[in-house]
Amino acid sequence: MSSSTRHRPAGEDGTRPSASRVPSHEWTDRIRAGDEAAFEAMFRTYYDGLCRYVATYLGSRDIAEDVVQGVFARIWEDRAHWMVADLQHYLYAAVRRRAMSQFRRAAVRRRAMPLLALEGAANAPADADFEAEELRQRLERALSTLPPRTRAAFVLSRNEGLSYAEAASRMAISPKTIGVHISRALTVLRKALLPS
Repeated sequence: MSSSTRHRPAGEDGTRPSASRVPSHEWTDRIRAGDEAAFEAMFRTYYDGLCRYVATYLGSRDIAEDVVQGVFARIWEDRAHWMVADLQHYLYAAVRRRAMSQFRRAAVRRRAMPLLALEGAANAPADADFEAEELRQRLERALSTLPPRTRAAFVLSRNEGLSYAEAASRMAISPKTIGVHISRALTVLRKALLPS
């Protein structure tokens, strides 16, 4: 194996990362300490492989990306308490669990949709427009707190509907970096939009 192959982040060549090539214990220690560079290195190494893996469960690359980003967002949120013995095993198991959970929730929503539609038509709250406007304002305030590049990546991906590749091209950065920005944005937005 050449030196350039050995030091290239695992996953770039489409293969599942090898735990022997990834300094996972070092990453987990540094991430627990709040090291964003270690978090980004872990994200870049595993992101594509995890997305491909979970897309086999969900049948959609876009939904798979949301699932994987959700796992990474949760890791960053809970980093101070994050304890992992085998990073690769942990990540693949975490995205599989989250994908299965999302799959079950979607199935429940599909079954409940006709009942909710009937109930909603009969009992629509008078202040629904007010609540929607309040939520929109909270979202705008949360977006305004994001760093400019993170906000731009989020707006291009979520508001304008661009793929990661399209957003990356427009911002002159890599699609993986777009994913890192989206993950950070989702972490901030989830906290801001939780009921107080």
